[in-house]
Amino acid sequence: MNSNLLYIPLKQSRPIDLGHELKEVITKSYFQPPSAFESDLTFLTNLRNKVTGVTDIVEKTNNRDNEAILLEFFQVTSPIQSKFPDDCIEFAWYDTLAYGPRGPFPYRSFKIEKLNVVFQLGSLYSQMAILELRHTDLGLKKACQYYQLSSGCFEFIANNLNAELEADKNPVILQIPKSFQIETIQCLKFLMLAQAQETIWQKAINNATMKDSVISRLSFQTSEFYAQALVYGNSSDLIKLEWINHMKVKRFHFLAAAHFRSGTVAADAAQYGDQVAHLRAASVAVDQALKSKKYVNSLVLEDLQGLTDVIKTRLRTAEKDNDLVYLKIVPQQNELKPIVGVSMVKSLQPEQLTSKISEHQVFEDLLPYIIINVAQAMRERQDDYIITRFHQPIQSLNNMFTKFLNERGLPASIDSIQQPENIPDSIIQHSQEILKNGGLQFIEKSFKEIQSLNFECNHLLQECKTRINLDRNEDQMLRDRQGTARWSRASTDEAASELITKTEKMKQYLEQAKNGDGLVHNKYTDIKPILEVYSGGFESLSKYIPNSQYIALPESLSAVINELRDCLSQATTIETERRDFIHNLEIKSRDNNILPKLVEEYNSHRADVYNDQGDFKPNCFEPVYERHLKLFDSDLKYVTETKDSQVNLEHKIDAINNKFIREFNNVKNASQEKRQTKLQILEDGYEKFLQIVVNLNEGSKFYSDFIEKGTNVLRQCEEYLYKRRIESRDLELAINNSFQAVPEDPKELHLEVPGTNENDHNLISPRTSKPGLWNPNSDIKFG
Repeated sequence: MNSNLLYIPLKQSRPIDLGHELKEVITKSYFQPPSAFESDLTFLTNLRNKVTGVTDIVEKTNNRDNEAILLEFFQVTSPIQSKFPDDCIEFAWYDTLAYGPRGPFPYRSFKIEKLNVVFQLGSLYSQMAILELRHTDLGLKKACQYYQLSSGCFEFIANNLNAELEADKNPVILQIPKSFQIETIQCLKFLMLAQAQETIWQKAINNATMKDSVISRLSFQTSEFYAQALVYGNSSDLIKLEWINHMKVKRFHFLAAAHFRSGTVAADAAQYGDQVAHLRAASVAVDQALKSKKYVNSLVLEDLQGLTDVIKTRLRTAEKDNDLVYLKIVPQQNELKPIVGVSMVKSLQPEQLTSKISEHQVFEDLLPYIIINVAQAMRERQDDYIITRFHQPIQSLNNMFTKFLNERGLPASIDSIQQPENIPDSIIQHSQEILKNGGLQFIEKSFKEIQSLNFECNHLLQECKTRINLDRNEDQMLRDRQGTARWSRASTDEAASELITKTEKMKQYLEQAKNGDGLVHNKYTDIKPILEVYSGGFESLSKYIPNSQYIALPESLSAVINELRDCLSQATTIETERRDFIHNLEIKSRDNNILPKLVEEYNSHRADVYNDQGDFKPNCFEPVYERHLKLFDSDLKYVTETKDSQVNLEHKIDAINNKFIREFNNVKNASQEKRQTKLQILEDGYEKFLQIVVNLNEGSKFYSDFIEKGTNVLRQCEEYLYKRRIESRDLELAINNSFQAVPEDPKELHLEVPGTNENDHNLISPRTSKPGLWNPNSDIKFG
């Protein structure tokens, strides 16, 4: 496609079996058979492969078919997005904007996939425009339409990227491909607008009745579009030098053409001084264009050379005539009346990009993934509910009862009397439970795991700080380079104040956790010898617990001991009942899945699930969840009842134990006191072991939660840094543009920001032909 205009090469992508990939997702995460959607899965595989089969155009055939393929795939992804997670499939594309294909660049996002398809569509329109015959009005009209559609596609991409960048806590922005750099997309948008405007200009110069003033304004606006594309292109990493030089040449070419036509208008009005000034400005512009001719297409250079020859010749003639005949004052270029461009084009978006209705509906009977996610989230909430309302209260009651007995020396005090030589059953049970939980090895392994989690958490905190400090250093460097007057954006301390506060809180939490870990480790050090006794089994316990002398017990003391033993048996029965209750409760919770209730609610009130914008209402299923939790109301009553039973039993034990102490003081001896002390140490050690196990579990949960939440903070820091770098680039671009607006060379034309008049397209009237004026229909192009 040899032309004096540019076309955008299509990206390349690897074919994937999209249907198979989605089938795997349905099988894994949905409660519906994938076989029910076999036709949809096959259709999507074929359609995605057709998308990858769309290649650069070599001739004007079947291009509308390719356009239809891309638009259909774009539209069909909307129902897919509503039914599947955005990141469930990995796609990959090759970038082709720079020097040859690069990649593949993988990402997991249907949003990015849709934007890639729109990029393909914009590229396709640019190629369809190139193939139109530009020597006919119909060809120019079609080419202009395609260029505007191409520009609209890139505008669509830019708008969506900006929306993603503005969204908070958005992981998608970290997957945005390099080819979707805002500067790159904006460059392509304005390049296509410039070429669309150029076709309007070409149509105008082919019209013998078109006024020079109108052509001048069309030319100037064409130059402005190329200038805008050039500014973004210079800031892009993917726009190659050939294109940069092409846009420079075009910018100054049309600037020269605008002044050339304005010179003709001035001559027609006998303003010969202004004519010379405009021609001088045109001469400076073509000289600027010739400086960038390296790597530029020969057709573009032929047009430029033709215009240059005409301008130089006309300038010599005008200067000579003015010096010898008219003797008019030649104004400075910045004293000329600014040329106000008129835009006859705009970015047009295919209606399919904004329409939410797809001709081919897929997965109509598939549950939206959001329902699955809600069910999973509510399942997790239900598990937390079971833990906080049942597990934790009952465990707390058990711990309180163990502590209550230890504070009263039970059952060690009565075991030392009734079993003066044997190991008490309660001690044997404690030993078995400690060994069942892993004993010393379990605790030491848990400490190592917590230490590793602590290191990971501190590393996470450091990474967050690193991202913030990177922005601080980059901002300060740019602030020093640009000056505080121009570098007007917020400092890092202001912009990242929320993140800085979060990292400070993270630091405080970790310091508190470190202190807590130290206390738990000290507690473990204190009872480690006792745990070694427990872990040694029967032989170790026999050596540790001394025997006591047998004594004859008075009947009153025997009766009190039997009462205490009966109360302890009741306590054991309560603990057994509680274990059975928790076991049955877990089965009940597992068997009562909330998903069927959510599905029923969704099918009954489908219209109420989404708001007017089509977004899911996050709280619409809360009534269903609240009704679901009523299943456990009877179980909540049990927790209250067992607590009351324990309180009554504790009061009873406390009264009997006081009576026991009074009776026992009359008959106890030194050997029994020694045995009781050892038994009590073992009981205390067991109680502290239980506390340590709880502390270790809490510590592990704390660090795991910290990692999860800290990872979210790190993602926010990465998003913040990414956005700030985009912001820096845009601000630097604006500052550099403000410098470019002031000409360094006094001979260079003073540029004005063009205005827009919606009625400018009506400025067409017959033109009288003047002797000696250049004819725009002659062989010279781009005049």
